[in-house]
Amino acid sequence: MELATLVSQSLRTLLKETMFHAEKHGGFLLNGGEPGMVATLQELSAEQASKPPGPGRKPIVSHANHVLFGWELLNRALQGENSFAGADWNAAWKLERVNDAEWQELLGKLEKNAAEILERAPRYTEWNEMMLTGTFASAAHTAYHLGAIRQMLREV
Repeated sequence: MELATLVSQSLRTLLKETMFHAEKHGGFLLNGGEPGMVATLQELSAEQASKPPGPGRKPIVSHANHVLFGWELLNRALQGENSFAGADWNAAWKLERVNDAEWQELLGKLEKNAAEILERAPRYTEWNEMMLTGTFASAAHTAYHLGAIRQMLREV
Protein backbone atom coordinates (compact mmCIF):
# COMPACT_ATOMS: atom_id res chain seq x y z
CA MET A 1 0.00 0.00 0.00
CA GLU A 2 1.36 3.42 -0.87
CA LEU A 3 2.32 5.92 1.79
CA ALA A 4 -0.35 8.49 0.85
CA THR A 5 -3.08 5.87 1.31
CA LEU A 6 -1.66 4.78 4.66
CA VAL A 7 -1.46 8.36 5.90
CA SER A 8 -5.02 9.04 4.76
CA GLN A 9 -6.36 5.92 6.47
CA SER A 10 -4.44 6.63 9.68
CA LEU A 11 -5.67 10.20 9.78
CA ARG A 12 -9.28 9.12 9.28
CA THR A 13 -8.95 6.48 12.01
CA LEU A 14 -7.70 8.99 14.59
CA LEU A 15 -10.23 11.66 13.69
CA LYS A 16 -13.11 9.17 13.78
CA GLU A 17 -11.93 7.72 17.07
CA THR A 18 -11.68 11.01 18.92
CA MET A 19 -14.98 12.38 17.65
CA PHE A 20 -17.16 9.27 17.54
CA HIS A 21 -15.69 6.12 19.12
CA ALA A 22 -12.69 3.83 19.31
CA GLU A 23 -12.98 0.46 17.59
CA LYS A 24 -13.83 -2.36 19.98
CA HIS A 25 -10.62 -4.24 19.21
CA GLY A 26 -8.54 -1.31 20.37
CA GLY A 27 -8.01 2.37 19.96
CA PHE A 28 -4.99 4.57 19.51
CA LEU A 29 -5.89 7.69 21.50
CA LEU A 30 -8.81 6.15 23.40
CA ASN A 31 -9.30 2.71 24.91
CA GLY A 32 -11.04 0.18 22.70
CA GLY A 33 -14.79 0.69 22.47
CA GLU A 34 -14.80 4.02 24.31
CA PRO A 35 -17.08 6.80 23.10
CA GLY A 36 -15.53 9.83 21.48
CA MET A 37 -16.32 13.48 22.00
CA VAL A 38 -19.73 13.56 20.29
CA ALA A 39 -21.14 10.48 22.04
CA THR A 40 -19.81 11.64 25.41
CA LEU A 41 -21.35 15.09 25.08
CA GLN A 42 -24.70 13.77 23.82
CA GLU A 43 -25.23 12.14 27.22
CA LEU A 44 -25.18 15.53 28.96
CA SER A 45 -27.91 18.08 29.48
CA ALA A 46 -27.36 21.76 28.83
CA GLU A 47 -27.43 22.30 32.58
CA GLN A 48 -24.69 19.73 33.19
CA ALA A 49 -22.59 21.13 30.34
CA SER A 50 -22.93 24.67 31.71
CA LYS A 51 -21.96 23.89 35.30
CA PRO A 52 -18.37 24.89 36.12
CA PRO A 53 -16.46 22.11 37.91
CA GLY A 54 -15.14 24.63 40.40
CA PRO A 55 -14.64 28.34 41.05
CA GLY A 56 -12.91 30.08 38.16
CA ARG A 57 -12.91 26.96 35.98
CA LYS A 58 -14.49 26.67 32.55
CA PRO A 59 -17.51 24.38 32.15
CA ILE A 60 -17.79 21.50 29.71
CA VAL A 61 -19.62 23.67 27.18
CA SER A 62 -16.53 25.89 26.92
CA HIS A 63 -14.37 22.88 26.06
CA ALA A 64 -16.96 21.65 23.56
CA ASN A 65 -17.16 25.07 21.91
CA HIS A 66 -13.37 25.30 21.76
CA VAL A 67 -13.17 21.91 20.03
CA LEU A 68 -15.97 22.92 17.66
CA PHE A 69 -14.11 26.12 16.78
CA GLY A 70 -11.00 24.13 15.84
CA TRP A 71 -12.94 21.57 13.82
CA GLU A 72 -14.81 24.32 11.94
CA LEU A 73 -11.45 25.90 11.04
CA LEU A 74 -10.08 22.54 9.92
CA ASN A 75 -13.19 21.82 7.88
CA ARG A 76 -12.87 25.16 6.10
CA ALA A 77 -9.13 24.59 5.55
CA LEU A 78 -9.89 21.23 3.90
CA GLN A 79 -12.12 23.19 1.52
CA GLY A 80 -9.16 25.38 0.52
CA GLU A 81 -9.74 28.37 2.78
CA ASN A 82 -6.90 29.91 4.81
CA SER A 83 -9.11 29.61 7.88
CA PHE A 84 -6.42 29.49 10.58
CA ALA A 85 -4.94 32.88 9.72
CA GLY A 86 -6.20 35.38 12.27
CA ALA A 87 -8.35 32.84 14.13
CA ASP A 88 -9.41 34.16 17.55
CA TRP A 89 -9.00 31.10 19.76
CA ASN A 90 -9.90 33.10 22.87
CA ALA A 91 -13.39 33.77 21.49
CA ALA A 92 -14.05 30.03 21.48
CA TRP A 93 -13.68 29.96 25.28
CA LYS A 94 -16.23 32.69 25.98
CA LEU A 95 -19.28 30.44 25.77
CA GLU A 96 -19.97 29.30 29.32
CA ARG A 97 -23.71 28.70 29.52
CA VAL A 98 -26.26 27.26 27.10
CA ASN A 99 -29.94 26.39 27.18
CA ASP A 100 -31.25 23.11 25.77
CA ALA A 101 -31.71 24.41 22.23
CA GLU A 102 -28.25 26.04 22.14
CA TRP A 103 -26.64 22.86 23.49
CA GLN A 104 -28.34 20.72 20.84
CA GLU A 105 -27.27 23.18 18.15
CA LEU A 106 -23.65 23.05 19.33
CA LEU A 107 -23.72 19.24 19.39
CA GLY A 108 -25.24 19.16 15.91
CA LYS A 109 -22.53 21.44 14.56
CA LEU A 110 -19.82 19.36 16.20
CA GLU A 111 -21.18 16.13 14.73
CA LYS A 112 -21.73 17.70 11.28
CA ASN A 113 -18.22 19.16 11.10
CA ALA A 114 -16.67 15.89 12.23
CA ALA A 115 -18.60 13.91 9.61
CA GLU A 116 -17.63 16.38 6.89
CA ILE A 117 -13.97 16.25 7.89
CA LEU A 118 -14.01 12.45 7.83
CA GLU A 119 -15.33 12.66 4.29
CA ARG A 120 -13.03 15.46 3.09
CA ALA A 121 -9.69 14.59 4.68
CA PRO A 122 -9.08 11.34 2.76
CA ARG A 123 -9.77 13.16 -0.54
CA TYR A 124 -7.70 16.24 0.25
CA THR A 125 -4.77 16.61 -2.17
CA GLU A 126 -3.03 19.84 -1.15
CA TRP A 127 -1.17 18.44 1.87
CA ASN A 128 1.85 20.27 3.18
CA GLU A 129 3.65 19.81 6.48
CA MET A 130 1.58 22.42 8.33
CA MET A 131 -1.77 21.12 7.12
CA LEU A 132 -0.97 17.46 7.74
CA THR A 133 0.52 18.12 11.17
CA GLY A 134 -2.42 20.33 12.10
CA THR A 135 -4.92 17.69 11.05
CA PHE A 136 -3.24 14.97 13.09
CA ALA A 137 -2.97 17.45 15.97
CA SER A 138 -6.74 18.03 15.80
CA ALA A 139 -7.28 14.39 16.74
CA ALA A 140 -4.79 14.59 19.61
CA HIS A 141 -6.13 17.95 20.78
CA THR A 142 -9.69 16.61 20.78
CA ALA A 143 -8.54 13.58 22.79
CA TYR A 144 -6.97 15.95 25.31
CA HIS A 145 -10.22 17.89 25.76
CA LEU A 146 -12.22 14.67 25.92
CA GLY A 147 -9.98 13.57 28.79
CA ALA A 148 -10.49 16.91 30.52
CA ILE A 149 -14.25 16.59 30.09
CA ARG A 150 -14.24 13.07 31.50
CA GLN A 151 -12.41 14.35 34.57
CA MET A 152 -14.91 17.18 34.91
CA LEU A 153 -17.81 14.73 34.74
CA ARG A 154 -16.66 13.37 38.08
CA GLU A 155 -17.20 16.82 39.57
CA VAL A 156 -20.42 17.94 37.86
